[in-house]
Amino acid sequence: MNLKEIYAKVDSILDTLDFGALFKGFHRYRFAVYDSREICLDGELIPYEDSFRGNTAKRYGEEYIAIWNIECSHEEDMEMLAYLLVHEMFHCHQWTKGETRFPSDFALLRYPDDSGNFTKKYNENRYLADACERCDFVMLQKFAALRAQRLAAYPGMVAQELRAETIEGMAEFIGLKALNAINGEKYASRVREYIGKLRAESRLLFDVRKISYYTGAMFFLCLDAMGRRIENNFQSELTVYEQNPVDTEGVEAQARHYDFIGREYAALMEEKEAKVAEHMAHASYVPCDALIVGYDPMNMFQVRDMVYCSHFVCLNENGQTKAINEAVLLVLAGESERGVCGYYI
Repeated sequence: MNLKEIYAKVDSILDTLDFGALFKGFHRYRFAVYDSREICLDGELIPYEDSFRGNTAKRYGEEYIAIWNIECSHEEDMEMLAYLLVHEMFHCHQWTKGETRFPSDFALLRYPDDSGNFTKKYNENRYLADACERCDFVMLQKFAALRAQRLAAYPGMVAQELRAETIEGMAEFIGLKALNAINGEKYASRVREYIGKLRAESRLLFDVRKISYYTGAMFFLCLDAMGRRIENNFQSELTVYEQNPVDTEGVEAQARHYDFIGREYAALMEEKEAKVAEHMAHASYVPCDALIVGYDPMNMFQVRDMVYCSHFVCLNENGQTKAINEAVLLVLAGESERGVCGYYI
């Protein structure tokens, strides 16, 4: 299918949805599908613009629109693409409503390698998976009890997780509710997939930003299935998790040891070090005094004072923004999160 055909099919599917029923005050936003040559917006083709990057919500003129890159994230199922665009539309809604509870992507890159934290987090995920699968409030309480322990022990890092769930988990929750309205069987399959991700003994556990899509969405879906109205006051500083507390008084939750956590984390760190070393061995160093102003948080990682970006990054130096559309290793300036003193390319 060409861009216009894809747009038309998705558009007709979105027309069947009651956006206000998905979330009070939510409405349909404009969307675009695009490739490296053209953009289809409002059913019409326009030449590609460099500001269109990734799958996201972006400011376009005086409003926010949802965009999807057909080349980089090819989705042949138009019902699934419609659900994915509802996710991005909810990001439009968050921006429009003045959302401020965004996580720091660069703080998440520095997530500490504490095995005790990861052990409790994995047990948390398993309790949440059980709660979702069985619609079991006791399991949900155990999940919340372990999370309370982690929040007390690691307040800074867990606060970033709750923010990621507020942004990405909430958008995915709304997207899944849309998918349920579009096709119940595909919704059920997606939920089973996400429950499996929470239980999987995989490295997804260490990708805190990415796994927050699933923990957030599953927590909100679980509350929804139990008849709880999801509170999400955009003007509050409290995250959505904090606005929807689960009573844990008198609840005990145990954190079992799992061998894969230490083994896989050590292997992951070795692989990251090797990728950085290989990149440096075949790259030239370019000194600069720049600030990171654009990036893909799902395709970057940090090793010591260096950030590896596998797809692209945008740097601003002396008021001029430069896009680097290939793998690049950034060297951070001192303790700065976004300041760059040079890069290997």
